[in-house]
Amino acid sequence: MLATEGAPGPIGARTVDELSARLRALQAWSGVSYREIHRRVVRSRQERNVAEIPAYNTVYRCLSPGRCRLDVELVVDIARVLLDDEARVAEWRQAHQVVSGLAADASVVSVEALPDDPGAFTGRAAELTAALDSSTARGLLLVEGMPGVGKTTLAAHLAHRLIERGHGGEIQFAVNLRGHDPDRLPADPGAVLDGFLRRLGVSGSRIHGLDVCGRSALFRRLIAGKQALILLDNAASEEQVEPLLSSGPDCFTVVTSRRHLAGLPEARRLRLGVFSLAESLALLARTAGRAVVDADPGTARRIAELAGHLPLALAVLASRIKATPGWSLRDHLERLVEHRARLRLDDGVALALSSSYEAMGPDSRRLLRLLSVHPGRDFDQRAAAALAGVEPDEAARLLSELVRASLVQDRGQGRYDLHDLIRVLASDRAQDEEAPAVRRTALDGLFGYYRSAVASAATSYAPHDWLRWGDAVGMAEKLPAATDPATARAWLDRERPNLVATALAAADHGRPGYVTDMSMMLHYYLDTAGFFCEAETLHREAVRCAIDDDTRSRAYNVLGCVYWRLGCYANGRDAYERALDLARGVGNQKGVGSGLSNVALGHYRLGRYRDAIEHHLGALSIFVAIDNKPRQSTTLAGLGWSSLRLGRYSEALEYFLRSLEITRGLGDNGTFEEAYALANAGAAYELLGRRADARTHYEASLALSRQLGYPGGQSDALNGLGRLYLADGRVGWAVRCHREALELCDGIGNRPLTIEVRNDLGKALRQAGRPDLALEQFELALDEAKALDDRFELARAHAGLGAVRAQECAFEVAAQCWQRAFDLFEALDAPEAVDARKALDAVETTAELKGAELNDGSGRRESLPTAAP
Repeated sequence: MLATEGAPGPIGARTVDELSARLRALQAWSGVSYREIHRRVVRSRQERNVAEIPAYNTVYRCLSPGRCRLDVELVVDIARVLLDDEARVAEWRQAHQVVSGLAADASVVSVEALPDDPGAFTGRAAELTAALDSSTARGLLLVEGMPGVGKTTLAAHLAHRLIERGHGGEIQFAVNLRGHDPDRLPADPGAVLDGFLRRLGVSGSRIHGLDVCGRSALFRRLIAGKQALILLDNAASEEQVEPLLSSGPDCFTVVTSRRHLAGLPEARRLRLGVFSLAESLALLARTAGRAVVDADPGTARRIAELAGHLPLALAVLASRIKATPGWSLRDHLERLVEHRARLRLDDGVALALSSSYEAMGPDSRRLLRLLSVHPGRDFDQRAAAALAGVEPDEAARLLSELVRASLVQDRGQGRYDLHDLIRVLASDRAQDEEAPAVRRTALDGLFGYYRSAVASAATSYAPHDWLRWGDAVGMAEKLPAATDPATARAWLDRERPNLVATALAAADHGRPGYVTDMSMMLHYYLDTAGFFCEAETLHREAVRCAIDDDTRSRAYNVLGCVYWRLGCYANGRDAYERALDLARGVGNQKGVGSGLSNVALGHYRLGRYRDAIEHHLGALSIFVAIDNKPRQSTTLAGLGWSSLRLGRYSEALEYFLRSLEITRGLGDNGTFEEAYALANAGAAYELLGRRADARTHYEASLALSRQLGYPGGQSDALNGLGRLYLADGRVGWAVRCHREALELCDGIGNRPLTIEVRNDLGKALRQAGRPDLALEQFELALDEAKALDDRFELARAHAGLGAVRAQECAFEVAAQCWQRAFDLFEALDAPEAVDARKALDAVETTAELKGAELNDGSGRRESLPTAAP
């Protein structure tokens, strides 16, 4: 090994890509080839008995530019084999933790509809005309200018004028890119694209499998040919904006930025300066009153000069003038002059903001100061009340005063936020005027509110007895109304960026219990809604912050679930095994049972069905001993599916029926689990040939899933009904059911179920006489099954491709497909191996006959058999 003195280090890296660049610099310094690094990492892990052995491509990608995430253990191992200095290696682990925290903050982004039209719009007539004229050519418009010059207001007004002219009729997005937020990093373009794609109907799991380039390409493909209008506010750089742009002629994008984004040469540019004198007076007159300005135009001109003719400063001063009808303009001017002299303020914005702040009542000033400590971007009156320790009605009154003073922005629908410059002022004043203990108390109040609100929403969203998080005694009047799954989901969707941001902030403010509580309470929502990126960020932070092994075990369990959803089975298995070890260490029987059940899931996904059954039986004995009915039900379901895969259909049915009996006792009006259990029983009846019983259970599952608004259950039941229709010869109905099931799967991002549905749809399409469409579904299933290492569905995809190729008389290709299917089914000890062997023999025989026919040269065509999957 080389001496480590002079080796490039990771300190100072702020992004994942920067950290990867530092790692490449270390590789270049060492002179060790990528192949040798891979060999050393493998050898190091083998010597330490680490089960996970990375492929060469995994190591290569870790050292490649353009990374949006890095495996911390691989980064550390690469550093270890190049440095052989544990102190230096520890720096890389620490740097990764720092970068991950920064990346987590940058990944919390909210994509919204267009903001409301500002209404009465003053000034900027020439600029607005130029912008509207440029819209005829579509493309990109950059609105650039200094802080407070009115870029966002102009862009919002322009967007609504463009809609009036017929632009953006199909798609309208707006997002604050936080390019100059005083407290938070600029929005990560990958996270922005995640929000765009979700609004376009793309599932979370599909998005998560794409890097920034892949997301950008998919976004551009989906909006191609659609009338789209996109507002990108407060951009930081060309690198942040470029992936978010569409090249299509029907999309118009408006970008605002304080910087001159010279790297976007194709854009039309609108450079905003300060208001002219006429525009300044018009703004003062519009807000304070024409008569007030006309009565003393000279003083009005002097006030405009002191404000630097900046629209933000003028708006704040005009609001103050309107709120004090007993004051003359000269009184306001004298106050401004005195204020400037006392505080030595020369900047117009600082003078206007400071003057208006000082003129507010003490309660309003205090609320503004405390709003600046909110870790999120926007808020409602309940969050404001929690920060200030007042009732919601009082918070609403104070917010109204601050809105009238133009110190808080009303975003509509009960949402508020602060302009960046006002946030800086409020934060500075909070530092000067609020003791650290007071600021901590305000944050604790906010954390307490969000904890109670999430508990209420989570209980309504998933009304299962074992997911209840307390009834928030005494908090009912302070919590949002979330009495049913739909309103709970709407509230969670709206507040999700704040909930994740506050959790990350709580970790930095010494509140680890809040982080782990939010991880547990938000798990079900983030999982079912497909917000896997936020879930991974939150649960990883919970693992880091957990104050004891019991809590850390639970955090590893939910983190493992996210990894499974993402198809990261090795990481998922590792998380589950760590959770199990920790639960055993603290003697948490429920945790041990959950760990065994989750490890069983890992075995199931990898086709180790007997191992899965062994672990499920261990879990079941624990859940029976502690009388945990819900977990008994899910474990019985796991036993049923592992038994099905081994061909033990009667045994599987028994497990499923026992699970169903338990779920029917969990809720008066049916639960998600009952719908799932009904579909499971239907699958067992189907394989036993009892199609009438199967249909009854699938239809009951479908009806209950629709009643509960449970898309996963609907998809599962529809897919089962499609198979029954196909068995009855009703091919058209089968195709319709499978297509509806696939649409539902895509919406929620359930990747394993999506693969199963594609395979079933492919079979139906083949029998419907559409081998071209069938081939497409089987190939998609094949690719997705490979990505997830789902060996059972991979075998089914190969079988489907074999059947299509045989139907096309491509017998040699068909034989290759059936051989792969047979090998996989046999390795899994699955009964489907018998049918695969028969089909393989049939196509091989047919291929031999076909070859003999060609060698005969007679030109006769015989009716050749076609293998069926």
